[in-house]
Amino acid sequence: MSAFTEYIGVVARTHGLDGTLVLMDTVGIPDGLVAGMSVAIGYSRDFASTYTIDVFDATPMRTHVHLREITSEEAAKFLIEQAVYVKPSDVGFDDDDRFRIGDIEGCSVVTDEGVELGVITDVWLMPANDVWVVTMPDGRTVPLPVIDDVVLTVDTAARRVVVHLLPGLMELSTSAPNDAHE
Repeated sequence: MSAFTEYIGVVARTHGLDGTLVLMDTVGIPDGLVAGMSVAIGYSRDFASTYTIDVFDATPMRTHVHLREITSEEAAKFLIEQAVYVKPSDVGFDDDDRFRIGDIEGCSVVTDEGVELGVITDVWLMPANDVWVVTMPDGRTVPLPVIDDVVLTVDTAARRVVVHLLPGLMELSTSAPNDAHE
């Protein structure tokens, strides 16, 4: 398994003739990336190649990265549409910032208004953010994006998660298994 587990974005296109890459779908990371740091780029974490950052420039409007091993526009084009990953420790994450899947599955989910929503029955590891699937008492499921606006508190010891339901989120719920054939 790769040590590069933190997704930070996708290579959208090249910029200029020197192999500089423009990233899209970037996520906020506590610490920025610096020259000399390694990144992995590939279609998945397990099938990525390692590169060294030469220059990293991120603003709210754009993110550019130049890699030491990529020196031309032609070489950079091969990386378009591939994801960029870093080591968690390189961007300020540690195990205290994380939940293991086993810590989350089985937790009861309550809204910030006190409504019992259901139990987390699945965890989807997605590029931009994880998704916790909640199975409600009637059998329907609803995917909850693991973002600060939705997941308010997690108490793994009490097996309880408090969430805020954004408008439209409940409309993403699936049908109950018995309703599928009606």
